[in-house]
Order: sequence, then structure tokens, then C-alpha cells
Amino acid sequence: MDCTTIDEVERRYQELSGIFSPLGNSETNLMMVTIRDEYSRLKEELKPIVPVEAVKNELTVSEKIKELQEKVDPAGLHLEICGTWLWITVKTYQVKYALKSLGFRYSSNKLSWYYRQEDHRSPNQEPIPLEMIREKYGTSEVELR
Repeated sequence: MDCTTIDEVERRYQELSGIFSPLGNSETNLMMVTIRDEYSRLKEELKPIVPVEAVKNELTVSEKIKELQEKVDPAGLHLEICGTWLWITVKTYQVKYALKSLGFRYSSNKLSWYYRQEDHRSPNQEPIPLEMIREKYGTSEVELR
């Protein structure tokens, strides 16, 4: 079967893993290793190409701070940089629509808004408290004028 889309690859992977799921048989386990390797290769090969314009439009944290200052009254906001992410806390409710339009995302478990470049995504599936992020990456407060 020739798969030409990621969806087709995923369907075929599910189908083959159902057939060759390991049951203690070393031949079956070897087959699953081969299937997983091929699955990973095809997913990477069929991954959508990001247009150069999308990469160019992604702003650094310092550029995002300048953009934020132009559109939002910084009174009452607390900005800090932890690692490569910009976090905004304290009186954000009044400016939530502006933050959203600027590309910020809301973290409900941290009650904070954040901005990060797409290639700086966290691999963590479990939420990490903001205090632990501060301890791990350090923090520097941003003074807005």
C-alpha cells in the first residue's frame, strides 16, 4: 500500500500494529521495530512544509515585547522572561483580546499568558508550575515604559 498523506500513514500504522502487536514473540517484536522505524521515516517525509513567510513572521521575544508596548497599556502587567518564553501575569483580563490578537496563548493552570516561538515548544505533556519553570530556567523581569 502506497501512503501519500500523513493520515494514510497513521491508518496503516494502526492497522499493522494491530496485526503485529508484540506477544512475547521475538519475530513479532522485530517486525514492530521495523514498522515503527518506517512509520517515523514516512511521517517525517510527509510532514507539511512551512512556508518561508510563516517563519519570517515569527517574532523574537524582544520584538514581541516592542509589539506589545505599541498595542497595550502596560499598567498593571507583569512581564518576565523564563528561558525563551515571555510570560505575562497580573491584571491581564482587561487586555486578553489584545494579547490573543498578538499571538499570546493562555495557560489556565498557571493563570498566565505566554509567548514562545514555534520551534521552542515544550515536549512536556504534563503541566509544570510556573514556579518550577522559574527555578529551572531563571527569570528576568521586563520593565515596560
